Amino acid sequence: MQNRWCVICGFLLYSCGAAAAQTNQAPEAERVLRDACQYLAAAPFFSLTGEIWREHVRDSGQKVQFSRTVSLEIKRPNQLHMNLQSPHSERTFWYDGKSLTILDGKRNLYSVAPMPHTLDAALDEAHDQFGIDLPLVDLAVSDPYKNATAKVLTSTYYGLAPVCGVQCHHLAFTQENVDWQVWVQEGPRPFIRKFVITHKNEPGSPEFTALITDWNLTQPISDFAFLFEAPRGAAKIEMRKEPPGAEEHSETAPKKP
Repeated sequence: MQNRWCVICGFLLYSCGAAAAQTNQAPEAERVLRDACQYLAAAPFFSLTGEIWREHVRDSGQKVQFSRTVSLEIKRPNQLHMNLQSPHSERTFWYDGKSLTILDGKRNLYSVAPMPHTLDAALDEAHDQFGIDLPLVDLAVSDPYKNATAKVLTSTYYGLAPVCGVQCHHLAFTQENVDWQVWVQEGPRPFIRKFVITHKNEPGSPEFTALITDWNLTQPISDFAFLFEAPRGAAKIEMRKEPPGAEEHSETAPKKP
């Protein structure tokens, strides 16, 4: 699995009125993240909704954020359904344990490609063969903690902070190419509520931000949610192959040659 997360162990100075982090708090950051990941990995199914923002840096240096809504349904070990919407695009993804289907709702185009039979392997295949890098899918892999911390350099714990009125543990992590922060809900249901990834080696250090507004680990998900039915008039086209990373800042959808 491509490691798009990054975890830290060290000392950071927290400014803007917040209390300074202590070096002996790094184990707490790792514990909170591990608990959150294990809680999610143990769930046989889950769904979430949220909003994501990607920053684009213009030639002038100005940063512009573009936002989308996202909904994700996962049924382990091999089913996924995701919808991404913005004012300019609507893209939906279905994985049923055999194939990946992508629908461009605005242009009524869809494409299908065979995939391996496990979600982890399918996500790797989609990334490597088609350049597909879906947001939030790191939450769906079989071992989110291992995937997140594989290239960790340092971690820091900043205590409790609110996210949309929910008290959360604020954690900060870094690796060679990116820094990232994550906010984990306090209490017996350690949901990840927010995370920010900073691409520090890219010009202007653009950020990706995700705010997860709703989690559901109790409502069963029907298998029908993962089956694609072509809309009326939809045209099927070949899934276009992209080099890995080609769609880093925008999710892949069917495209005409």
